[in-house]
Amino acid sequence: MSSAISIDSVVDSCIKGIEYSFEEYEKWSDGWWLWWAPEYLLTVNIAKQIWKIEGPKYLTLEDNVKKTLQNGNARIKGKLTDHMRPNGRSDIVLWWANLTPRAFIEVKHRVGNFEKISADIDRIIGILKKDSTIQFGISTFYMYTSYKKDIEMNTADAIKNLYSQTKEYIAKDAPSLKVSYRYGKIHIDENDAWTAVVLLVKK
Repeated sequence: MSSAISIDSVVDSCIKGIEYSFEEYEKWSDGWWLWWAPEYLLTVNIAKQIWKIEGPKYLTLEDNVKKTLQNGNARIKGKLTDHMRPNGRSDIVLWWANLTPRAFIEVKHRVGNFEKISADIDRIIGILKKDSTIQFGISTFYMYTSYKKDIEMNTADAIKNLYSQTKEYIAKDAPSLKVSYRYGKIHIDENDAWTAVVLLVKK
């Protein structure tokens, strides 16, 4: 029997999906960057990249959070906290081969600071604190920066700073969760730069 797809392969697919979205939209628009495009373009391309991974899995888009938790055998007592947005929808849900949820993936458009992803991080924390089949959560996005000097180094520093803020934020509420990050190639156009970023949170 085939084993489940690796978390690393899912992380790589998020980066590939965002990078492909940039390339695709630049072709469509004759050079416009992705921030002019709708967020769902990233979501769909990330899902397509994950689907290409060899191994058993299922994917759903815009799935209801509370329903997904129930499908993951989460013990839900009382009202779910508002920051989890239980009646909202998660961008991508990755499912185990036995049709129970394995991961939530939240996609964001043009992130420059922690505040832009804080709501998604809150949701991921809340979900992973539940006793369920859900193994990990991902916040993925492309980060945009603008500097006049040392743009590549400053962009890398900005990503590390965002990761540090996320790690510190999660540690206050759920210290048992593990946080890591990865980013793709830093693309530079004069004083502007962007790169695909993944923040991985797992039990």
